Amino acid sequence: MVGSAQTPFGSTTDFQPFLTGIQGSGARATFCFYSGAEAISFVQQYARFGLAESIPLYGSGFLTEGNVLPQQGDAAVGVQNTLHYSDQLDIPANKAFVDAYTTAHGEAPSCFSMATFDAANVLNRALGSATALDGDALSAALGGIGTVDDSPRGPWTFENQTPRQNVYLREVQDIGGTLVNAVVEDLGPQSQPAAV
Repeated sequence: MVGSAQTPFGSTTDFQPFLTGIQGSGARATFCFYSGAEAISFVQQYARFGLAESIPLYGSGFLTEGNVLPQQGDAAVGVQNTLHYSDQLDIPANKAFVDAYTTAHGEAPSCFSMATFDAANVLNRALGSATALDGDALSAALGGIGTVDDSPRGPWTFENQTPRQNVYLREVQDIGGTLVNAVVEDLGPQSQPAAV
């Protein structure tokens, strides 16, 4: 059975009516898109409701990204999601970034901190090759950057002003008492969906 439900954005704290619907639907899996406080509540309530044991939970990577993951606790173990970054990527650029970030901030980086790092890196490259410091010159310089091969997310390129980048299937695992978004599979380079 395929079905969908939209919870009121930014105001849902009790997911019980929606979880009851999932439980009685005969669904073989649940996919959701939550971030922040709603991600914490949904994952915890999904597990407490007993659904995690019988109906796997999938979502966008934001479901378990960053500092929501420790707050979700063991309820998040086994949740699978996709995103263009994990601090668990086993590549030299990411290892160096994670080490530097963790030393400076006392916690692992998220996709948000990685994207900020990449934005500064790309802007630095563009400034180095721009013929002027106006919008048109910087835009032209950004168009000529080519592959960003030293990114913590892995190599990527611009495609119509958005990244064409690898997307990773991740699974929340407990590694030595720390919850992480472990990389299960590299799904390869993906283009940003066109806006409708």
